[in-house]
Amino acid sequence: MTEEFVDPDRLSLIPSRSNATGTATDTVAESTEDDDGPPVSAVLQSLEDDKCRTILTTLREPKSATELCAECELPSSTVYRKLQRLREAALVKEYTEVRRDGPNATLYERDFTDISITIDDADEFAVSIDRPDDSAEDRMATFWSEMKEES
Repeated sequence: MTEEFVDPDRLSLIPSRSNATGTATDTVAESTEDDDGPPVSAVLQSLEDDKCRTILTTLREPKSATELCAECELPSSTVYRKLQRLREAALVKEYTEVRRDGPNATLYERDFTDISITIDDADEFAVSIDRPDDSAEDRMATFWSEMKEES
């Protein structure tokens, strides 16, 4: 977590933004053709959708769906549907902010720094997604988010 003031009534399970301006050497490259990444079609459909692109550009920092509705001027049903599409394409992460003084908040964050689309010698499309390095704090946030999904 950054050295900023942290409200004692909230436990933030959101990754720090310290690597937001990372270079190519600070990222982890991931190709969808070699591993269990999202299908090329899911990434392409998400990037083709103008509302998904609007949400992605708005997610410079973690935001709730309510904040996205207001900033993108989209109905909540559309925002939730587009966030689901972006999560399936592995372009957005979902986190939980645990609050001691009230209900927890679900926040969303862009989960890539660069996307490359290539075509190989066999005329197959491949998508490479560069992601920021995960710090120990980021891994803990992911752990708690996954625990929430299992419960």
